[in-house]
Amino acid sequence: MSFVTFTEFQVRYENTVPAADEERVAAYLEDACALVSDVVGATVTAAWDESGSGGEAPGAIVAVVYAAVRRAYENPGGLQGETIGDYSWRGAGSQSVGVYFTPAEVRQIRRAAGLSAVGTIELQGMLPNTIAESDQYVADAGSSNSILYYAREDLLT
Repeated sequence: MSFVTFTEFQVRYENTVPAADEERVAAYLEDACALVSDVVGATVTAAWDESGSGGEAPGAIVAVVYAAVRRAYENPGGLQGETIGDYSWRGAGSQSVGVYFTPAEVRQIRRAAGLSAVGTIELQGMLPNTIAESDQYVADAGSSNSILYYAREDLLT
């Protein structure tokens, strides 16, 4: 499943992808689209799949997929640096080999897909729902207001 095509990648890429690399770029595109599916869920991406019912991926997601595929294509080993004078070299980071999304890109994908990291949950309290006349109030040391007091035994029943 690839909802971003090789043609769309080629339009955005300023150089020509050699014919020998087309298969590798197509595999990177499939990997990136699978990662997007993992981030937003397969049901969301099914609507974007070119073989599906139609619909296109939001432009922001296409841009993120392009950036991830370009990173993987231009730097397949994930090399992070090299200095020539007094030679120094750094290898690949733990997440910088192949197709990957940065945390900012993951947020961008979720936002473009209409998903939010904010949600609600319903909580249940331990306090009784009713206040009886026998309930005790204690004085708050810092003010003149009284506070309803529950003994531990009241909460366990």
